[in-house]
Amino acid sequence: MLSIRPHASAMHVLSNSGPSREALLKWYDGVHTARGMPWRKPYQHTWDAEAKAQRAYEVWVSEIMLQQTQVATVIPYYNRWMERFPTIRDLAASDIDTVNGLWKGLGYYSRAARLLSGAQKAVKEFGGRLPDNPQDMETKIPGIGRYSAGAICSIAYNQRAPVLDGNVHRLMSRLLALYASPKAKQTLDILWAGASAFVKDAELPGDVNQALIELGSTVCKVRDPACRSCPLQPWCAAYEQEEDAMSPAGHAVQDIEDLCTLCEPLPAGSPVTAYPMKAEKKKAREELDIVNVIEWRTHARGERWFLLVRRPEGGLLAGLHEFPTAPNVLVTSPTSAHIEIVHSLLAALLVTPPATAASDGQTTRRSVAPSSARIPGALRVAKVVPAGDVVHIFSHIRKTYRVQWVVLEGGSSSEGPPALVQNPDFAALGAAVPNKSKDKARGKPRTRPADGDAKARGNSSPAAHATQWARMEAVADANIGTGVVKIWRRVRALWDSEGGGNRGSDDPREQ
Repeated sequence: MLSIRPHASAMHVLSNSGPSREALLKWYDGVHTARGMPWRKPYQHTWDAEAKAQRAYEVWVSEIMLQQTQVATVIPYYNRWMERFPTIRDLAASDIDTVNGLWKGLGYYSRAARLLSGAQKAVKEFGGRLPDNPQDMETKIPGIGRYSAGAICSIAYNQRAPVLDGNVHRLMSRLLALYASPKAKQTLDILWAGASAFVKDAELPGDVNQALIELGSTVCKVRDPACRSCPLQPWCAAYEQEEDAMSPAGHAVQDIEDLCTLCEPLPAGSPVTAYPMKAEKKKAREELDIVNVIEWRTHARGERWFLLVRRPEGGLLAGLHEFPTAPNVLVTSPTSAHIEIVHSLLAALLVTPPATAASDGQTTRRSVAPSSARIPGALRVAKVVPAGDVVHIFSHIRKTYRVQWVVLEGGSSSEGPPALVQNPDFAALGAAVPNKSKDKARGKPRTRPADGDAKARGNSSPAAHATQWARMEAVADANIGTGVVKIWRRVRALWDSEGGGNRGSDDPREQ
């Protein structure tokens, strides 16, 4: 039976954080190097402005990488990043393809894009330094919120700014025995106030914040918290309630006006792990995408090329490459519609598409002589083979990629694969590739791309063109996200199952 034990709102206030902070820092002094995090360095009061700014950059990179990612995973990525971009100016001078290539495998690629844009803004507007106060950092540098601003400014600039990430949120909820909607403004105000109390008057607020984060991550864990070894256990209201279900946790109500009205009912004697209240999770929306792994091959030279398109610079998977995709297709759409998608995409992507690659009435139909499909050597769609479904889950979307392998033959020339439209208009098709304005792009003549290198024809400038051909052996090394890696593996598994031990002219494996 649920009940709520009357308690004073003072239970949720840290009135004297001095002793608990001292115990916390003593504990942190013994564990801060245990996990070998290269971004953890002791603050030096002798640092000049340039040294502090460099530390701010290092902490910023680590904090962004650590979002939704475990420490052990981040360490090698951080080390490679700092080797490639040792200063914020080095990062600002780079481009999204280089940044995404270094980020590959870490996931949540929008983080990498925000680091790049933030560095460029810092160089352009702040002399190559991140702002030295949390207010400016949060409002003027893209991708930095209140938590990150507090972490960076406290660690690098010794500012008394609090932090409240997931670990500290959980720790504070237990320390204050606050059982209320975790995302409600009142709840967050109380938790931020608790975090602020810890850094108030602190000599090294960065150490305090890092200690709170480390404690939440390694001791005050979601499940099986190590309460007996927690340095804050003597001050933890949730632990006190669990240990003595019959006592009022040390905060008797003296006046009815002091009664807490925020906490929700909770069984008496509930364990520490009952805190914080679980947030109601929104069900991820489900979407079906039709992904077309388009291959062009020439039997004469044994070459196999695959068509990649570049995603927009903003939004989901910004700047990454993928196979031509029609997103958010009706689940009930028939197979014939999936085939039509192939033809529509080819009509939009190729300067001279196959004769059957004409789109529907939503897009300008290309006039192609019916007899051209029968011309020897003319480009044609040799086959479209379903390759199955790949499920990939984002934080807010559950994607089902319905994969089809599309083989193009013919149309060969001494220059290699068929010429691609540099910046195609995909707005009418709904494909997930760049498009600034459907109206502006419509009616523009198709242009051949500049020659690329031997492994990426049709994209001499990665930042300028949306399309490219990649040799088979280069696909896995391209700037593709985890979902596209899964798709690539799916298609290769299809080839293995179809190819068996034979290597005839239609064998799709590497020649």
